[in-house]
Amino acid sequence: MYSAERGRRRRPLIAGVAVAAVTAIALATGSIVTWTGRDDPAAMDNRDPVTPDVAALAGPLADQELVWEACDFNDDGPPLPGADVSNVECATMQVPRDWLNPDPEVTWEVRISQARNIDPADPDYHTTVIAHPGGPYASGLSYGTAVQMYTPQLRPTTNYVSFDQRGLGRSSHADCEYEYDPAGGPSAAAQAIGEACSQDPDVATMTTEQAAYDIDFIRHLLGLETVTYMGYSYGTWLGTWYGSLFPDNIERMVLDSATDSTQESIQALYNAAHEGRDRQFRLHMLNWIARNNATFGLGTDPEAIWRRYFAATSTPERTLAARYAWNAVNGPAAFSNPLGYPAVGSLVASIITEAETPAEPVVPVESAGRIIDQVDLPDHLITAAHDRLAGLAATGHEEPGKPIRGTFDYVIEFTACTDGQWTQGLDYWEKFRERTAPLAPLSEQLGLLVTPTCAFWPTDSTMPTPDDSFPETIVVQSELDSMTPFEQGRAAGTGLPNTSLIAVDNESVHGVFPYGTAEVDRPVIDFLLGGNRPAQTIVAAGKPLPLEQLTYESWTPLDENAEHTTETPMFTDPTHVAPPR
Repeated sequence: MYSAERGRRRRPLIAGVAVAAVTAIALATGSIVTWTGRDDPAAMDNRDPVTPDVAALAGPLADQELVWEACDFNDDGPPLPGADVSNVECATMQVPRDWLNPDPEVTWEVRISQARNIDPADPDYHTTVIAHPGGPYASGLSYGTAVQMYTPQLRPTTNYVSFDQRGLGRSSHADCEYEYDPAGGPSAAAQAIGEACSQDPDVATMTTEQAAYDIDFIRHLLGLETVTYMGYSYGTWLGTWYGSLFPDNIERMVLDSATDSTQESIQALYNAAHEGRDRQFRLHMLNWIARNNATFGLGTDPEAIWRRYFAATSTPERTLAARYAWNAVNGPAAFSNPLGYPAVGSLVASIITEAETPAEPVVPVESAGRIIDQVDLPDHLITAAHDRLAGLAATGHEEPGKPIRGTFDYVIEFTACTDGQWTQGLDYWEKFRERTAPLAPLSEQLGLLVTPTCAFWPTDSTMPTPDDSFPETIVVQSELDSMTPFEQGRAAGTGLPNTSLIAVDNESVHGVFPYGTAEVDRPVIDFLLGGNRPAQTIVAAGKPLPLEQLTYESWTPLDENAEHTTETPMFTDPTHVAPPR
């Protein structure tokens, strides 16, 4: 959901604020019922599960006409190479700034795109897919064109919509001012941001709950009774909000690389990601590096490579040099796609070589520069890595006693911190770091075990509990995914109502569909075409990693229920070929 570099620079989590009232719609009578359940959690728990009527809530905004025009996709989210944009137009809709206390005179703008293939009045029309790429940290405006490209079987009868979530891209933005003294310690900035942003009324509307209302308002303005939803990563969390609030308006959903949305807070995901990252590093990346000794020259024993790597980064100076190098070459991207494994293999070898070549004193930025020069990447990427290194080295020079002022607009934190209460205060997070660092030494080395902004951001918001009205849903999850670790996706795929799980064994990709095998893709396509979701959990075989022709067993085999029957090992035999499924 966020890169290590981004997380270090701007603190990797999210935010929220209490809102006075929740508005629900009593559809049977057509009246608006205002709940003060934000101040009375018991009232919220006991309210009738009524689907909100966004048209009634929006008032005169519900009658606006969308003006379609050519899209000017911004630099944050251009269409994927090969995506067809010939049928795509964009529009801007006005939405209530706060759906829970709507005022048609106080609005945000939300920019949307539609890849239109068929008139919804046409008898052959099937559905409109609303797609969300995750994050939320960049524009999602063009993402519908990617899903259109992924699903050619649907295209003749299907339209595709995507949007810039409020706070991103060409939609309305919010920010908050903060100030802190560096003498307050490493958590001073996070505390200042959390305390300031949690009191900002505009930031208070940059939430997943509000985004779910925005999605349903898109449905209304398009004149559609129902839509199909596809969400990846954070988009699965948003999808569960949407499915819980508006189940009657959704035909079906696909949630890919899923958060555990059976939890009351997304904190569980962020806590789990650290060990998940190190597990992927040990069991998948290092096994692959060991099998490819002819390329990387680090030997055939993954445990020996692991020990050698951490011996090479055992001093503060070496640790900082490694952190700089990982982020400068964008090494953490490999945790979401194994196509990046060759670059990480070269990076690991370069870090070890640098440390085992005597050099005193060790100057982290200079050492990182030498590491970068040894990584097997094209020249233009090496140049870009040195540019990023210069930027990384220029940060962090703060003078205690001199206040630091800033403006914060990081929507990934705005949403995470407001979607359920995180554990508050320093005490828990200091102890969390102490017990997690030995289990996740790479995450600690990359500077990710920091106290989150959400630790200082009180909220009384919580996702509605999904019930039997939850839409028919498929969750797709890879076993070695560390961005949304396997336990998260499995919990969603087996714990949400009306939901089936497709688990891909010995795979680490974050964002599975389309995977390129019939075992994974066919059930999803059939489901999106209107067929039934799988009657039972599907455990599919993973594809070979780069440079390889076989798929190897990286963890321990998943059984027919997509469970591991033994405890997670520290290391496994890298040459164990996965048995056929």
